[in-house]
Amino acid sequence: MLSCSYVRALCYDSLYPYGIGGVYCPGTIRAILTTWILKGWRLVVKALKIEIFLLCMIVLIGLAARSRRSLFSSTQQLLFSMLGYTSAAYILFDMIWTLSDGVDGTLGIAANWISNAVSFSLFAIACLIWFIYSETVQGSRLVTSRYRVVLVALPTVLVVVLAFTSYWTHALFYIDLQGVYRRGVAYMIQPIVSYCYVIYTSLHAFVHSLRVESLQKKAIYRTLAFFAIPALVGGTFQVVYSVPGLCVGIMISILLLYIIYQEQLISTDPLTGLNNRNRFETYMLSLFSNVEQAEDVYLLMMDADGFKQINDRYGHVEGDHALQVISAALKEVCSASGGFIARYGGDEFVVLQKAAAEQDIMRLCAAINDELARAEVPYLLRMSIGYARVGDGVDTWQDLLRAADAELYHVKHEKKKAGVQIR
Repeated sequence: MLSCSYVRALCYDSLYPYGIGGVYCPGTIRAILTTWILKGWRLVVKALKIEIFLLCMIVLIGLAARSRRSLFSSTQQLLFSMLGYTSAAYILFDMIWTLSDGVDGTLGIAANWISNAVSFSLFAIACLIWFIYSETVQGSRLVTSRYRVVLVALPTVLVVVLAFTSYWTHALFYIDLQGVYRRGVAYMIQPIVSYCYVIYTSLHAFVHSLRVESLQKKAIYRTLAFFAIPALVGGTFQVVYSVPGLCVGIMISILLLYIIYQEQLISTDPLTGLNNRNRFETYMLSLFSNVEQAEDVYLLMMDADGFKQINDRYGHVEGDHALQVISAALKEVCSASGGFIARYGGDEFVVLQKAAAEQDIMRLCAAINDELARAEVPYLLRMSIGYARVGDGVDTWQDLLRAADAELYHVKHEKKKAGVQIR
């Protein structure tokens, strides 16, 4: 039986849990309220995590789906889509873990274990896909054969095996009797393997960006080099503070990559894959924003001799193919020396090239036509080329454009006098 003093104390604590006059006094209601507040706060935090997970999943799936309609190469399309879908799947199972962690009983423990095993595996696989994607863009020898790809994938295979055997080994993680996730003795193997993929390809891209002369490739490599920073920062926060920072970092990284590629697509000629006129004019504005960086720059303006005859005789489809042949020749000759190449319009092309002397530009012009002469087409491809140099009264990009255009007109006029078909 309850004593009268206990009943009186219980009633007092219930009525005055903090004492008469506001003086602190522990009480039953205070304990109950504290428990309710803590449970409510945990529910709010969990709900917030779920919303973050769902948002990241929706964004990643949308980006993966839309990338299929881009102008990436088919291989890059596939890898980018795989990266988006794999990352979304990882976030899904991370969300399941958030819901099941701390839920005791057979079902809760099973969901906790499966979600962790799958999410550990998917994250490593996503990093591997990013590695292959980035190295493919860079033209790395590491992904040029199935044998090398298999060797590169072995650490990921190790992580997957460890993840799904952790139920017995407790290597990466384990679930205690209360249904709570705990890190295993070899937990760090997963982030080390995953981050090594990302760090290696980022450093590789950064080194490439310093070595290449091509401005287009330099921009792409820099994008690949800094792509992983949000994911690495978010992942670090998740490892240290157990917050859903990784999924947010992954979403931001892939979103930034997609946006940058879309900007490049807007500035790309769809037929030839070269820069378009808009990108050329933007680049000229940037170049001439600093007069010193425009020193020793030559602008080459060119168009194809007899291009109208190719269209009239062979059809517009073959005419388009001729433009693609020309663009391939320009890339072959000019890209290695850092030239900026663009399709100006129709059969007109422009090249911005740094050179120490005019003789270098003359040799470049000859090399372009030599490369075209080797093209396997049933007609003669040859370019009329006019060029102008920054300096000697040419101080703005408009002046440079006019000077090169005037030189091109002069070259075509001389060819016409000599009886060469230029239209």
